[in-house]
Amino acid sequence: MIPAPDNSDDKLSLNPSLSLDLDPRVSTTALRLLSKVGLDLLFVLLIASFLVIILWQYDAPLKIAQQSVLYPIGIMAALILTRSAIWGYHHSRNRVHTPALPVVFLQTGRDWLPFILISFIYENLHDLTDYFSHHDIAVQLMALDIRLFGVEPVLWSQRFFHPLLTDYMAFAYALYFILPLFTMYLLACRNRRTQLQEMILALSMTFIMGFVGYVFFPCSPPRYHIDPSLFVPQELHGIYIYEYLQGKWDSLSAVRLGAFPSLHVGISSVALIYVYRFRKWSRFDGGLFGVYLVLIVSLWIATIYLRHHWFVDIAAGWFIAFFAAHLAPVLMKQWALLHQRTSGRGNG
Repeated sequence: MIPAPDNSDDKLSLNPSLSLDLDPRVSTTALRLLSKVGLDLLFVLLIASFLVIILWQYDAPLKIAQQSVLYPIGIMAALILTRSAIWGYHHSRNRVHTPALPVVFLQTGRDWLPFILISFIYENLHDLTDYFSHHDIAVQLMALDIRLFGVEPVLWSQRFFHPLLTDYMAFAYALYFILPLFTMYLLACRNRRTQLQEMILALSMTFIMGFVGYVFFPCSPPRYHIDPSLFVPQELHGIYIYEYLQGKWDSLSAVRLGAFPSLHVGISSVALIYVYRFRKWSRFDGGLFGVYLVLIVSLWIATIYLRHHWFVDIAAGWFIAFFAAHLAPVLMKQWALLHQRTSGRGNG
């Protein structure tokens, strides 16, 4: 076999009088440091830099207090308690392979930090969409819906109105953030760190693609765009929980032109894809996929029934979820190969 040429002394020459020496030790050290950061955390740091640039460009305030960030923080705290209990159980049985408790804490914090940060960054980004274009494309999306189905699905769905159904739809719609968090919780409890980091990367990319959609395709939801006289009933109402949940959603800093794509559909679809991939791990995982399928399909229907999204928004949510969930494992695999090469394990 002909040995590969040694390119360690190559120079990048712009012209005969200007050249830049590349020290292979410096480049290798930089790559080694990057590979140890982790692709999920590196992606979040890049998006954080983007947020800082936008805040500086528009002299906008940074929103620190965010209710949505409390959910992953709370799940992480519950996870630390759960993993501590698991550690105590294994330690009591003298299982020497069990990592030390401080290591468990550090691993948990490291794994969940990217998702906490991306939630914080996304909440700030979507509040900044008002600084961008305000051209509403709801007219075009409504026309596309009618062209696809012959009727606007939001108006067609009202024939099934019932207060109990409205409550159920509100319940399903509220699960979009809870279901991914529960999936991540289960992965962390099982110490499936690679799968957890991959899922967090997919969710992070989905969030960011949703923000890009809000910026370039600003669109108001049907409940703001369609003439209320066309709705029957004009105001949805439930019996137990709809009014409470809708009041909570309205009190949040919702993006009025943030219907396309539907991140409720995108985020929940990422959760469904990963639960589907893990369904053969055990009988429990198979049953969990069945439960997720029912709840998430209900969530998708709820986006129409509750007048939050056009069907095209849902299709766009499916697309970004599929794209992120299939790109994330490819990127993670390439990142692992980079880590192997820079750590000297991939030279054999």
